[in-house]
Amino acid sequence: MGDKDIGGKYLIDRDPEGWIRWLLNDDSLQVEEVLSPEFQFVTRRTDSIMRVTGRDGPFTALAELQLYYEADMPARLQNYTAMARQKYGLNVAPVVLLLTEPPPGTDVPVSYHAEFMGLVTHQDFIVVKLWELDAKETLRRSAPPGLLPYVPLMDNADEEVIRECVRRIRREPDSEELETILALFAMIKFDPERIAKIVRWHMVVLEKSPIYQEILEKGLEQGLEQGLEQGLEQGLEQGLEQGLEQGLEQAIARVLQRRFGEVPAAVTDYLPALTAAELDVLLDTALLAPDLPAFIREMEAGREA
Repeated sequence: MGDKDIGGKYLIDRDPEGWIRWLLNDDSLQVEEVLSPEFQFVTRRTDSIMRVTGRDGPFTALAELQLYYEADMPARLQNYTAMARQKYGLNVAPVVLLLTEPPPGTDVPVSYHAEFMGLVTHQDFIVVKLWELDAKETLRRSAPPGLLPYVPLMDNADEEVIRECVRRIRREPDSEELETILALFAMIKFDPERIAKIVRWHMVVLEKSPIYQEILEKGLEQGLEQGLEQGLEQGLEQGLEQGLEQGLEQAIARVLQRRFGEVPAAVTDYLPALTAAELDVLLDTALLAPDLPAFIREMEAGREA
């Protein structure tokens, strides 16, 4: 299983019909074929494209799971929809599942609209906001197994909901991967020590999970870009090392912001003094600490060691 294989694409492709029926709220849909989401000259962000038959005839369903809302989502979905329509010759139903709530005041659009010189481009798409869905109602409606790891992020989720998700996951052949992803998402909202008593999880699988990878990538991408620029002046090896450290610093700050809503100055002032190896350890602490004071205690203990 590759580094990204337990992300959105893996979870959708293990049961595409169950997913698309759930996303579009239509139990009559039948998936005829899972299509290639690759488009020439375009980096793929879409998790799955399917040829589907429904009451309105055949169409292409374009499904994407996003950990965070990104401002380029409307334009990107409009672009993918147009390319899928051209490539496969069918009407397209684009749908995106947002896993985590954006910061207050952020508007999440459900369409792309642009006007230029009297010309209009418009594309609607379906946005499913996970945090607005009721966890217990989702379980009552027999959610597809690939959705179960995300149920802890839903509204009205509690420890009994998590236990029920675990019971269902353990019936699946890939239960280890699913249960580890469940643990990771559950620890965003619940005490990690409590979750550890309910859910089996493994750090090796955790490090391959979509949220862990995306957090790392977002921080490392910006940090490595800065490092490459510095490398032109300082030497490539030194520049890349600095870029790695900056990326890890940004990843830690992003985790703390998402989990606890703030990043104290004491943390941001301390991070630049650490090596890449020390920052990597601290990133794991940021992901697993039950609260911000616990993270700071671990950070200070490492500083005194």
